[in-house]
Amino acid sequence: MTALHRPGGGASAGGAAARQPILETGPRLAMCALLQSAKWVDFATVRDLLGVSDPMVSKHSRTLEDAGLLEVRKGAVGRRPKTWFRLTPVGRTTLQSHLAWLTGLGSAVEPDT
Repeated sequence: MTALHRPGGGASAGGAAARQPILETGPRLAMCALLQSAKWVDFATVRDLLGVSDPMVSKHSRTLEDAGLLEVRKGAVGRRPKTWFRLTPVGRTTLQSHLAWLTGLGSAVEPDT
């Protein structure tokens, strides 16, 4: 039987570790992870690196944008429309909090000895 071990909280750079349900959908978490250290990343790069469809990128980026976690910039390169993404400061803090929470789960139970 495995004993429950309560971790000591585990703070992230932006605050306490906490579960962030908005990031529990794989593409959203992956998108935030991809954007965490970038200034701006274009739509096609996000789509290709995540291995998802255009509608999937659009859907999840809209959800993150509506939550204030993602900033979207639209423009054109030549005559072609282009979209870029970056995390907002709130998005970075939310991601770090969620990652700290996930990391803390690893020490939530003691292994059988």
